[in-house]
Amino acid sequence: MASKQMRVFFKRLMWVFIPPVLVFVLGAGILEAYLIHRLTHPQRTKLYGSPRDFQVIMQQPIWSEEKWKCSDGSLSYGWFLSRARPGPAVILSHGYNSNRSELLTLGFELWKAGYHVLLYDLRGHGESPVNWSGLGTYEADDLLSAIAFVKTLKSEAGQELLDGRVGLYGVDIGGYISLVVASQNTLVKAVAVDSVYPDVAHYINYKLKTYIGDARWANNLVDSQPASSVTGYAIQVYLMRKQDSAPAFDSVRAVTGRRYLFITGKDAGLLQKMTREISDKAADQKQYIEVEKTRTNRLYEQAAADYDARVVAFFRDALPTTADKVVGGIRVASK
Repeated sequence: MASKQMRVFFKRLMWVFIPPVLVFVLGAGILEAYLIHRLTHPQRTKLYGSPRDFQVIMQQPIWSEEKWKCSDGSLSYGWFLSRARPGPAVILSHGYNSNRSELLTLGFELWKAGYHVLLYDLRGHGESPVNWSGLGTYEADDLLSAIAFVKTLKSEAGQELLDGRVGLYGVDIGGYISLVVASQNTLVKAVAVDSVYPDVAHYINYKLKTYIGDARWANNLVDSQPASSVTGYAIQVYLMRKQDSAPAFDSVRAVTGRRYLFITGKDAGLLQKMTREISDKAADQKQYIEVEKTRTNRLYEQAAADYDARVVAFFRDALPTTADKVVGGIRVASK
């Protein structure tokens, strides 16, 4: 009799607790699906300019619309600004929720300094035909494909345009993949990054916090190891790709003879601290600067001009071109 009563008791107990647990699990699953979709499908921003805007200043058709295949068969679209003679190239990778036109003024300033310049849209952004973002997982391979593409470009006389030296610049996702790729391709000699993160898991947490805002309970949930791990694993399953634990840290720890410029500022939020930590671990020659406004947000007029000048100065020192010459140990622009 007692045994039967116990069975009845546990049956009633299960009916009390199981429905709420199922509702919670279902709700958590729906929330995960929503977060993953939102993270991997950033809102597209339209291109608002092109090198054509600088055509009068350039006074010659030195740019072209380009497309090339990535390692997974997808296509990348971009602009190539050519110096029409052999020299180093700088490849610019924009950030999350942005597109290549955001870096057009920087690209033009680098072109004026003597560099070939490639600007392109990351997958899931701008005019990329891929409709999702890998948050850095697939984009590193895409950047390697961009370097391989630049190696194939030739002048009208059939001479290779790339002289064997490549510089990389990137913002958040673009900066992260620039650090990773620098350790994988020996052509890369100089890297400038703005507001970067050590691995995709850190970036996921950062983006979740920007969505959540100031809600303390929600931030505590995001910071908890189980919650962040579940989201991280869910995104890996969704993207069908596993990411290394801390590839940006691993990339900068080895001495390779490369030069690094780390840029960040208070407007970068949590990325400011992450950028500093990566810079501290870099073994090669490096610079770390904090600016009033980073390119995690759109820059205008004087702020953009000042920012671009600092990046150009870094590349001119780290990746000299034939447009520069050394006089008395000081690098000056040739006329």
